[in-house]
Amino acid sequence: MIRIGMVGGAKSWHAKSFSEMFNGYDEALARQHNFPLYKARVEGARVTHIWDPDREAGELIAKICGIENVVPYMEEMIGKVDGVIIADDTTMKHQRRAIPFLRAGLPTFVDKPLSPSIEEAEELISFAKENNTPFMSCSALRYAKEVEEFLSQKEEIGEILTGNSICSGDLIFYGIHALEQLYVCIGPGIKCVQNVGEEGKDIVVITKGDGRKFILTVYKEISYLFQMNLYGSKGWREVRVEDSDYFYSNMLRAFVRMVETREPPFPVEETLEIIKTLVLARRSAQRGGEVIYL
Repeated sequence: MIRIGMVGGAKSWHAKSFSEMFNGYDEALARQHNFPLYKARVEGARVTHIWDPDREAGELIAKICGIENVVPYMEEMIGKVDGVIIADDTTMKHQRRAIPFLRAGLPTFVDKPLSPSIEEAEELISFAKENNTPFMSCSALRYAKEVEEFLSQKEEIGEILTGNSICSGDLIFYGIHALEQLYVCIGPGIKCVQNVGEEGKDIVVITKGDGRKFILTVYKEISYLFQMNLYGSKGWREVRVEDSDYFYSNMLRAFVRMVETREPPFPVEETLEIIKTLVLARRSAQRGGEVIYL
């Protein structure tokens, strides 16, 4: 059984969701405390240790999900778990907690987004490489069932020529979902970005190295959705991602495989390109819609 350490984010969504999928949960207690009620389970691994700066919040997850050890210091997990998840806590500072685990060579998943800073993202990736530490960071939308289904049939629309992807929320914190689902469909190689919108109403023109253009739209005030339209030389497809049970559990299975094999599921350079795209798109809006090259 793979032993997982959950680091931070106990007051937020993902630490609760991920712990449920690994360990199951006491449904009555989960309902009482307004926890998500996911049905998907990830076999072969279990959250055995949890740490959070708010110990009471960590203890609540431990009680609901049957986590045996609530540790006073996150570093205490080292040597007792096989891999760690640095859970998103909505501050976009959670990534800083990865350092001791990367230094120890412990397989590490940093929840999205890796960082709101390109320089910090580069430093974390370099640090993982220097310490030969298996490392991944992504949006769970990379692993969406609906995206997988499109990819298995994408030749039906021919060469993808253009498209758009949209979601609600903040450009970096939540727009990573809309960008990552698009990215796995169109592949790497983004050349430049131009944000013709504004903060909270971001409309980003993404130009790839081969000249193809795609639109990323992230609006704070629209209703919750993840939706793409992709247009090809032979047809087009709409992709609406709705099965969160699947994309969370599928991402966690990829993490478990990384722990077992010590091989990242995709190149870390893709994570860096996604972070660069989002950060520079925000910078473009701040500069009045300037085209900025990656």
